Amino acid sequence: MDNETLHETTLEHALDVAKANHKEAIRLLEQARASRASGDVGDDRVRQLEGLLKVAEEDLRRVAREQ
Repeated sequence: MDNETLHETTLEHALDVAKANHKEAIRLLEQARASRASGDVGDDRVRQLEGLLKVAEEDLRRVAREQ
């Protein structure tokens, strides 16, 4: 495998990971918001997961730009 192919494969993998992380952050946030409505999760946890989603979105945008 030459360097260009390896680089493309690495970028593709990074994009796949970033997409999966973004999807998981959304899932966790939605779950926490539902749990907050029932009183099982506090506002602090929801804010933490909102921050996690923001980081995942930034990472996804960064990796997509590098494609």
